[in-house]
Amino acid sequence: MSTEFYVTSDQSGRRIDRLLRSMWPQVPLGALMKAIRKGEVRLDAKKARPDTRVEEGQFLQVPWNNDIPPESSAKGEVFSARHKKLETVYKDDYLWIINKPAGLLTQPDTKNGDSLITRVLAELNWTRTDFRPSTVQRLDRNTSGAVIVAMTGPSLRYLSELIRERKIKKIYRAVVAGNISESGEISFPLLKDPAANTVRVDKKGQSALTVYRRVSSLKNTSTVEAELVTGRPHQARVHFAAAGHPIAGDRKYGGDTRNSKRLLLHAYSVTFPDDAELPESIRGKEFTAPLPDDMEEYFNEM
Repeated sequence: MSTEFYVTSDQSGRRIDRLLRSMWPQVPLGALMKAIRKGEVRLDAKKARPDTRVEEGQFLQVPWNNDIPPESSAKGEVFSARHKKLETVYKDDYLWIINKPAGLLTQPDTKNGDSLITRVLAELNWTRTDFRPSTVQRLDRNTSGAVIVAMTGPSLRYLSELIRERKIKKIYRAVVAGNISESGEISFPLLKDPAANTVRVDKKGQSALTVYRRVSSLKNTSTVEAELVTGRPHQARVHFAAAGHPIAGDRKYGGDTRNSKRLLLHAYSVTFPDDAELPESIRGKEFTAPLPDDMEEYFNEM
C-alpha cells in the first residue's frame, strides 16, 4: 500500500531522497534508493531522480504506507521532564534563538540521545514527520550561548544560506590566558582531523579569520569578544591557543583547567542583516544570550 501527498511549503526545495529519508527513517537507505531508481517514487506521476528538488504543491507518491511509524519522540519527552526548560532569547513562528547551556550537544550523537534539538522537539510536542525544526549552526558541547533554530522549511533554507554567506554576524565572549593585545586579527589556516575530532593550524587547511577585542585583563588573564568571521570547527579555540592565549578550561587545546573545569567560551550574540527576505521582527537586529554564571564572574570582576 502506498502513500500519496502534496508537497508542503516546509518540504519545498529539498532533495527528494533526503525528504523521504527524514519522513521514513526506518526504511533502509538501499531500499529507498532502489524504489526511486525503479520509478516506484513518482513526482507529479513521473519518475524522479534522487537529487530532484521538490516544489510546494507537487504530488508525491511513495510505495510505503503510514503504518511505518516515525521516529519515536517518547524519549525526548522524558528528557524534557528531567531537564530544565530551555532558555529562550527570542522566539516566533520563523525561528527560535536559545541560550544553550554548556555540556549539552547541539545534535544527538546517538539515536534519540539527549541534545538541544531533542529537547526542542520535546518542548514543542512535535509530532509532524514532514518537517522538524533544525539548528542552522552548531556549538561544541562545552560551548554555551546563542543557537538559532529554524521553525519552518523556508526559514531553515534561508537562514542556512545567510550563515554560508557569512551575513549573520556571530560574536563570542571568552576568557583567555595571558595579557592579550587590545585588539587584533588571527588568520591561521585550520585543518580538521575527523578521526581525533581535533583541529590544528596547517597551511593545507581552510582559511580562517577571527577578529577580537580585549574587554579587560587582570592577573595574567584576559576577557575578550571575538567575531568568528569564517566559522570553522573549533576556530576560536585553536586560534587563541595558536596565538599563545588558550581559552580557560580548554583541556584539548592547552587551556588552564585549575580555575574552570569547562571551556569558558560563550556565543554571546547574533545579528541579522537588514534583509528584506527576513521578517521585520528580526531584520537588522541583534540578539544577546546572557553569560552563564561561571563566565559572568570573570567579566564582572575584571
